Formats: sequence, structure tokens, C-alpha cells
Amino acid sequence: MKFYSICLLTLLALGCKEKPKATLKSVPRPTVSADGVHLSFPDSVMMRSFATQPAHSEPIRTDFSAPGHVAAMVLRSGENPSERLVLFDDPGLSDNYTAILQHRINIQTQRGNLERVKDLEAHGAASGKEVIEAQTQLANEEAAIISDEATLKLAGFDPVALRRAAPNTILVVCEIPENQFGSIRQGLVCTLNFTAFPNERFMGRIDNVNDYVDNTTRQIKLRIAVANPDGRLKAGMFATVAFGVTEGKFMTVSRDAVVTVQGRDYVFVRTGPKAIERRAIQLGQQRADRVVVQGGLTENDPVVIANVLQLKGLSFGY
Repeated sequence: MKFYSICLLTLLALGCKEKPKATLKSVPRPTVSADGVHLSFPDSVMMRSFATQPAHSEPIRTDFSAPGHVAAMVLRSGENPSERLVLFDDPGLSDNYTAILQHRINIQTQRGNLERVKDLEAHGAASGKEVIEAQTQLANEEAAIISDEATLKLAGFDPVALRRAAPNTILVVCEIPENQFGSIRQGLVCTLNFTAFPNERFMGRIDNVNDYVDNTTRQIKLRIAVANPDGRLKAGMFATVAFGVTEGKFMTVSRDAVVTVQGRDYVFVRTGPKAIERRAIQLGQQRADRVVVQGGLTENDPVVIANVLQLKGLSFGY
């Protein structure tokens, strides 16, 4: 009996003996430099969550549109095929253009008259007073034509260009904001959609850019020539003019790659198998889902585009 008691006590002692504790492995964490610029990761598994995309240069195209209207139609004159018949949607402009044509005829006549009077004076057949009168008449015609030409130019028309415009052409006038002017030039091709023909697109070309900016609206007038061989487009019709402007090649990155802290912009660039670096960059304009980078990156830098906010927290401490 005593033997059994001893065995029982021995078993109880062994059962109550403390079990060894399991050793917990520490989770590897990234290492961040004191300034937060350099981030090192313990293994490639962690790096997989930070997908990259190379920064690259590409042509940047600006697309914007502006309302316009058919301000004039150019036809061939039936009386004089060398002249152009211009039909304006504004009767006042029609009067100005007609007056300009008449002034041109008058100026040629007055110049001939002045030369004739000068010749007569040289031969004693005319007085100095007659020469002065002829000069005055010529000067009055030249002043009058300048006034009418200025009125047309304010409306977006160059009288010289009107006389040279191709027949069966419409002239669309539209206005663009001053801040878009840098990407516009004479000769630029544009696309027009007319309210009367909503399912059709017409091609036009800028043939004149006004010489002044409206002080109130800060808009600049453009004149666009559009072929109208079948005469479907009429003076007064409304249109939307779309401009597509290639501005050149610029470095771009995905908009998702950029973080902003205290007014400065940054991206994260993979610099090694387990290393990422924070880069300060200078941004330009945004184009769709990409943004122009004007400084801070070089061609093909692998820029992180996934889980960027996690890197922001590690780098800046929040």
C-alpha cells in the first residue's frame, strides 16, 4: 500500500511540473533612415506589395473646346470673279467691308489725281492750292479706310485676308481664354461640331489670331476657315470648336504615385531589390490619370504606384 502511495505522489509531481513556454518569433519590420528618405525591407515578399511603373517621357496633348459661330461666308463674285463676295451675319460688318472696298477704289483714284495735279503744277498749269486739296482728299480716304478696317479687326476679320479667302468657305469666329493662348497658333487644325449637324464633324484651320486681348473677358478671338463646297453651313450657325494641341514630350508618372506633404510633392522610387527611396519632385499639369514631372526623376525610374500611402506613413512617421 505504501508502494502505491509513493507512485501516486510521484505521478502528481510530474503532472504539476511547469511546461516550457513557446518562443515567439519577432515579425520583421522595415528599416527607415532618420530623415525618412531611405526605406529598407527585410525580404522580397514585403516588396511585392509595392508595384512599380517606370517614369517615361511622352507627347503631351492638350484638348479643350470653345463655342463659336459662323460669322461670314465667302463666295465668288458674279460680277467680278477676281473679287470675293463676303456675307456677314452682322449687317454692320457688311457695311464696313463694302466701305473698305469703296475706299480702296477711291484711294487709287485720288493717288492718280494727285500725280496728275503735281504734273500740272510742274508745268505751270495748276496751283499749289490744288495740289494741297488733292493731298487732303487722299489723306481723308486713307483715314476712312483705317477706321473701317479697325472695326472689322475688332470683330475678328482681317480685310486683306478676306479678299484672299477661298470661295465656298465659311469663317467661324470663337474666343479662347488668355491662359490657353500659348498653345494656339495660326494654321492649327481643329474639329467643329455644328448644332445643325450634331452627328457630323467638320475640319477647319485657324487662319487668323486677333492682335489684342479683351480687357473685360480676357478672351482672344480666333477666325477659323472651314470648306463649305455644298453650301450646307450658313452664316449665323452655332458650333463647338475642339482644339487638340501637342505641346511636346514631357516626363510623366501615374497620379496614384504622388503624395503631398506640407505643400510639397513626393514619389517613391525602388532603388534596389529591398530598397525604396523617397524623392521630392516638381509637378506640372495633370493629363487624365498622369501628371507631368518637371524635375526630380530621370527616364525609366521605377516609381511605386501601389500602397503608396503605406510608404508615406513609414517615411513621414504617420
